[in-house]
Amino acid sequence: MPAAPSSPIPAGLGQLAGRDPACPGELPGLLVRLSRLPDPRRRRGRRHPLSYILAVAACAVLAGAKSITAIAEWAADAPDRLLFCCGATLRDPDRPCRAPSEATVRRVLQRIDGDAFDAAIGGWLTDRAAACHAAGQDRHPPARPVRAAIAVDGKTLRGAIRDDGRRVHLLS
Repeated sequence: MPAAPSSPIPAGLGQLAGRDPACPGELPGLLVRLSRLPDPRRRRGRRHPLSYILAVAACAVLAGAKSITAIAEWAADAPDRLLFCCGATLRDPDRPCRAPSEATVRRVLQRIDGDAFDAAIGGWLTDRAAACHAAGQDRHPPARPVRAAIAVDGKTLRGAIRDDGRRVHLLS
């Protein structure tokens, strides 16, 4: 029997299926939360704001991108209006918005603080769900009760044995 995929992307997309899309007024709130994240890059040579790169990457993944190359290709093909909504800066009025390169996306996604990013996205989704619930707009209740789940992965360290003969196990 094949193992279940370890990527959380399909599960997240399944939760978004059938939901109302975010209103344009909600997206600036997401960009504000992303702009509060610590930028792991050096100040010199930054062409794009961190929040813009992360918003473009999130949009690409929601559109079906499954690799960093696919994210960069999606960003290169995205219309200027969408890139502007994601937080692109216009340096020259005659020049369209620039999409981040594959190398830029790769470096940012490799270096970003995952816990801080998770907290920012989770906080925005929580606020959005609370606002929709308070306004009575939650037209899509869950089909079944939501259950809390904890995924655990374990490894036994090879060659690491305690004094009492037991092996050392790591859990994640």
